[in-house]
Amino acid sequence: MDSSFDFHVNEAVLSSRADEKQHYISASTAETSRTGYMPDYSKKTSGEREFILEAFAGVLLLMLIITIFLLIRNIKLSKKLKTIANNDALTDIFNRRYFMELALVQIERSLRTGGECFIIIFDLDNFKSINDNFGHLAGDKVLREIAQRVKKMIRPYDLFGRYGGEEFILLVPDVNETDVINMAERIRLEVCKMPVGFDGKEISTSASFGIAYGAPMNDIQTATKYADEALYRAKKEGRNRVVFSWGAVPPFKA
Repeated sequence: MDSSFDFHVNEAVLSSRADEKQHYISASTAETSRTGYMPDYSKKTSGEREFILEAFAGVLLLMLIITIFLLIRNIKLSKKLKTIANNDALTDIFNRRYFMELALVQIERSLRTGGECFIIIFDLDNFKSINDNFGHLAGDKVLREIAQRVKKMIRPYDLFGRYGGEEFILLVPDVNETDVINMAERIRLEVCKMPVGFDGKEISTSASFGIAYGAPMNDIQTATKYADEALYRAKKEGRNRVVFSWGAVPPFKA
C-alpha cells in the first residue's frame, strides 16, 4: 500500500482528534469566562444518574402502594361477597343453605368427640296476622328485631340461621338436654317480653319451639325433621311453648 496514503489518513485522524479536543477546550473556556468556574462534566453526569435512580425508586414505591391498596380492597370485597352469599339479607344471620353446611360439619365433629348437640327450630306465632294488620314492612321489622335479640343471647359458637319465612333454626353443641331446654325457654321469654315498635305502634310477639337431638343420635336431616315435628306439636298445644322431641334419644333414656 502507498505509504503516502497512510500518512494522509493518519494525518486526517490526528487532525480530527485535535479539532474535537479544541472544541471541548473552547467550550470549557467559554463556560469558565461566563461563570468563573471550570465545568465538571463528570459531576453533571453523576447527578443525572442519581436523579434517574430516585425517579425510578419513586415509581416503584408508587406501584407498591397501589398494589397493596388493590389487595386490601379485594380482600374486603371478597369478605363482603362471602357475607352476602352466606347471610340472610333481611335478618343478617345465616341463610338456610349456609346454616345446613355448618350444622353438618358440627354434627360430624360431635360424633367424633362423643359430644351432644341439639337442633332448635322456633316459629313466630300468628305472624300472618302481623303482616295483615300492620303491613309487610312491620313484619320485616319484627323478624329483624327478633333475630338480633336471639343473636345477643347465644354463644359465639352456636349456629343461628333463618330457616324460612318466620321460622328460625339453631344448632347448640356441648350441652345436655336440660341445658338446651332452659336455653329455649330463655329465648321464648325474650321474644315475648317486649313488643316490637313500628311506626308508633307496639307489636306483641311470641314463639313456639321444637327441640331434637342432633349428635350422637341423628344426622342433620333427621334432627331437623324431629325438631320440626316438635314445633308442630307446640303450635297444636296452644303456641308460645317449648316441646322436646322424643323421636330419638340416647339409649340410656329409652
